[in-house]
Amino acid sequence: MKIKVKFFTLLKLYLGIEEYEVELDNNSITVNQLLDILEEKIGKKFTFKLREGGKLKKGVIILVNGKNVFHINGINTIIKDGDVISMFPPGGGG
Repeated sequence: MKIKVKFFTLLKLYLGIEEYEVELDNNSITVNQLLDILEEKIGKKFTFKLREGGKLKKGVIILVNGKNVFHINGINTIIKDGDVISMFPPGGGG
């Protein structure tokens, strides 16, 4: 299974990468499992911006093929081969 993960806004700047391709033997995984895999491959600095206490931080947006996981099944949303995952950290403003 191959999926593409795209990073946006401050997350892209913080990580120094725009995209990351993940190749796995599994046929499907959850968003939460993907976050664990990315933490292992990229480092804790990745999930520090997105998760806290096993939950997504307030304001984090994760899209699976353009659909917000908040409106599907949250971090338990299933990801399949060929899916494109877009990740946005909490925004700031003033």
